[in-house]
Order: sequence, then structure tokens, then C-alpha cells
Amino acid sequence: MSSHFTIQIEGLQKRYGDRTVLDVESLSLESGFSYALVGPNGSGKSTLIRMLSGVEATTAGRLGVKGDATRESLAVGYMPQKSYVFGFSVFRNVALALEGSARARGEVEARVREALEAVGMAGMADNRGSGLSGGEAQRVALARMLVQDLDVLLLDEPTASMDIAGTMLVEEALRAYRERTGCLVLTATHAPSQARRISERAVMLSAGRVVEHGPTDAVLTNPSSDAGREFLSYWAV
Repeated sequence: MSSHFTIQIEGLQKRYGDRTVLDVESLSLESGFSYALVGPNGSGKSTLIRMLSGVEATTAGRLGVKGDATRESLAVGYMPQKSYVFGFSVFRNVALALEGSARARGEVEARVREALEAVGMAGMADNRGSGLSGGEAQRVALARMLVQDLDVLLLDEPTASMDIAGTMLVEEALRAYRERTGCLVLTATHAPSQARRISERAVMLSAGRVVEHGPTDAVLTNPSSDAGREFLSYWAV
């Protein structure tokens, strides 16, 4: 894993025909920190995460990496909002992430069970993925990421289908993983209350642009933009 790096975004745009859905002039994301990506529906949160993951091509701009890494060397994990699990066992769904890693079978099994325990799914290791609820599928998809050694976690509404207990488990699992690895975590969330719990820094998007960026408490308590104040007016934070 890389020791320290910064992802630098400059002039990043995504357009569909004449419609610009994302236009980020400048944004830096530093390893070791957890960032919450907040904003209303349609503000560009999912688009930004997909572009950072490489799933979505950029229309213009630059995604660079500075420090003890290159963009090519970073191990990046991406979890979309609608998580996919295969029909075979929950255990095998998670173990798939370590196929071809040259790790001993015992180490793979220990890592998988530890990851499942962290997200509260250890008791369902033998269940088939096809029979899981939406929230359970999200937890399995997250365990499939946590079983790896990643430099960057990109999470798009990772607890959207979970109940309160599942959400708390996942938030704690992410905190422990970042503490252990020193990775960068960027989580898109629609709820400012969750942003407060999971991040030290927040990025707020509105109409595809960054309108707030800084310490989470400052962004969510005293936004400087009209768009930020309007968004937060709908929430008790």
C-alpha cells in the first residue's frame, strides 16, 4: 500500500451532449482522511465517484496523483449503490476478491471471516447470495472490499438499503479499516447526519459543482454558499 498521496482534480468535466453534469474546477483528496460527498439528488455525486474509479470516462480535465504513488499504482475499490452479489455462498462472494493473490488458503479463509464479522455477516457465510436482502447484499459487497488491502475506497451510498444496526456496523468497519490501512475513503451520502459520523472532511456538490469543501463540521454548520445553505435547510443537523 502507498504511504502518502494526494488525488488532485483539475478542470474535471462530464458532459452528455450539450448537458454538463459535472464541472469540478479544483479538488484535492488526501490519503488517511475520510471524506463525505454530500449534496442533493442529481448534484453529481455518483458521477464523480464513477470517474474517480475509472468506470466513467472523463470529458475533460485531469485526475492526477501526487506523493508516494501514481494513479496506476493505487489499489482502488469501488462500491456502487446497487451492489452485486453472485448466487453462490456469501463466503465465496467475498473470497473472490482474493483469487489469484497467491495467499495461502488459511490466510484467505481468515481474512474472509474477519471481513464478514466486521459487517455482521459471519453467521450467514454459508447462505446463498441470491437469497439476500438489499441491505445484506450491500454488507457482503463491502466485505469483499475490506478483505483486500486498498489505498482508496470509493463508496456510493453504501448503507442506503440498511437498517440502523447494519449502518452502525458498517460505519465502524470502515473506521477500523481506515485506521489500520491509512487509506483514503470517499463516501457519497444523502444524509448530513451520517457525514458527521463518518468523515473529517466534506465536499458538497450542487448542479455538478463543488460549492463547499473543508472540515465536515464547518461545511455542515456554517456553509458559505447559497446552495449549501439551501441544501442543509432541509435537514436537522
